[in-house]
Amino acid sequence: MNHHPMYSNPSSSFFRPHFVSAFLPTNNLCGGPANGTLSLPHGDGVCAAHGAALFDSPTFQESTGPFNCPAMASDPVDIKLDLEKECLANECVKKVGAYNACLERIKTVSPEKEPHCYNQYFAIVHCVDVCVDPKLWPTLK
Repeated sequence: MNHHPMYSNPSSSFFRPHFVSAFLPTNNLCGGPANGTLSLPHGDGVCAAHGAALFDSPTFQESTGPFNCPAMASDPVDIKLDLEKECLANECVKKVGAYNACLERIKTVSPEKEPHCYNQYFAIVHCVDVCVDPKLWPTLK
């Protein structure tokens, strides 16, 4: 079976469009904010001479000034995980207890009977979802 190079290797430059490469961290860019220039990677990530020359030209620097990449104050935090832990500890304690009791109960059953605690597990998942949803939706934009 003959594969097209674009789909055969996700890490290849054919798979990643050039406009995506422009948004990679500065250590993947040639030049970059450290020396006041922005040069986009071409092909395999190496800056082409004509690309670097374009952004280093005096007319580009005069018209736009040095490129400054805004830094984020902190990494984004997923509050859903904290809300899930809170719900498990408070509102879904009985469901967790029932699940743990089921796990203890099936330890004594023969594995050939294929014991499971699916119903108790899904009861926990449902309880957490019902608890988290009204708290999470107002925080989403």
